[in-house]
Amino acid sequence: MAATKNMTDIKLQVIVENGTTASGKKATKNISFNQIKLSATDDELLDAGKAVAGLLSTSLAGMRLVNTYDLTDAG
Repeated sequence: MAATKNMTDIKLQVIVENGTTASGKKATKNISFNQIKLSATDDELLDAGKAVAGLLSTSLAGMRLVNTYDLTDAG
């Protein structure tokens, strides 16, 4: 039996610096964007994340993609 997966959702998380913690480490904040077009390429998502970060007064610390799939039995 082979399993198949179908992407159902993409979430883009833009991670920005958000000051420091009580112990002096860098604190970060995640800004999440949902309902992204499933056909968006990695380059398009990277460009969009950079554009969003450019509008903020804080520094970009990273970006993350969260993909959600439905898993079904192909048989």
